[in-house]
Amino acid sequence: MLSLTAEGPLGSGGSYHCVFRADLESEPSSGGPLRIGPSRVTAGEPMSSCTPGEPTVLTLLPDGTLHREITATGKSLTYERTG
Repeated sequence: MLSLTAEGPLGSGGSYHCVFRADLESEPSSGGPLRIGPSRVTAGEPMSSCTPGEPTVLTLLPDGTLHREITATGKSLTYERTG
């Protein structure tokens, strides 16, 4: 089980806070990517800002960023750690 919290500013002012959970599709190998199934929203404020995610492959890169690739589309995002 993977739990992920996302927070950030809203374009209209204020901020959002979303908590997601997803099942692992396979055991991760040492240094290898993590494959997760579709996510579901377990908490959100405002809930309208939180959208469940598609199956994903997560890879921790050497610079500490987290690379996410959506399995079905090949689209990707890179996240930076804050705090």
